[in-house]
Amino acid sequence: MRAFLCDIGNYKITKNRDLKKLIIHFIRLGGSGKTTTAKSLAIKMNVPCLDLDEYFIENIGDIAQFINKNGYDAYAVRNVALYIQLKQSLDSDNRAIIVCSSGFMIYPENIQLNYLQLKQEIENDPLTFLLMPSLDLDKCIEVIVKRQLSKSYLDTNAEKEEMKVRKRFEIYHNLNCCKVLTNQLVDEVVEKISVLIALKSDI
Repeated sequence: MRAFLCDIGNYKITKNRDLKKLIIHFIRLGGSGKTTTAKSLAIKMNVPCLDLDEYFIENIGDIAQFINKNGYDAYAVRNVALYIQLKQSLDSDNRAIIVCSSGFMIYPENIQLNYLQLKQEIENDPLTFLLMPSLDLDKCIEVIVKRQLSKSYLDTNAEKEEMKVRKRFEIYHNLNCCKVLTNQLVDEVVEKISVLIALKSDI
């Protein structure tokens, strides 16, 4: 089932969620503006913003160096384990925003014992938001490559980033979750997501 572009005006309201532990997931292609959006939303909602990439760096070290030394599959295994650890660290009455790594939803399904179930739970949760700068592949490439190359801490280049987008675009586009465009001001994106969360969870 393809991801759908959220339309507040026509959105079907889904409520009756357990609000004691409200977890909002942001998934995205790298360079889709997720960090700024998530942190701004966290301030608006007065909830913590937990970034899986930042959690990896704090607990394991530099991501690029880890991948170069151990391989991408080893990174994926460790990242899934860290996600589980991060989520379990939340108390039963916590609300939080979890920002997943850009490749988190496209690891091999057998990469870790619980990964497939975790992926399906995230994908099908009404409070999972897929952030994309555009629905058009070429426009996505243009925006994302420019953003990624502006990040001095990344060991990357234009060809590498374009290849990532081309490889992941269709997979993410087909995920069964709410899709939000980030080709507007951050405050406008945050407000749109806030309204959608209120409709879905009756906050």
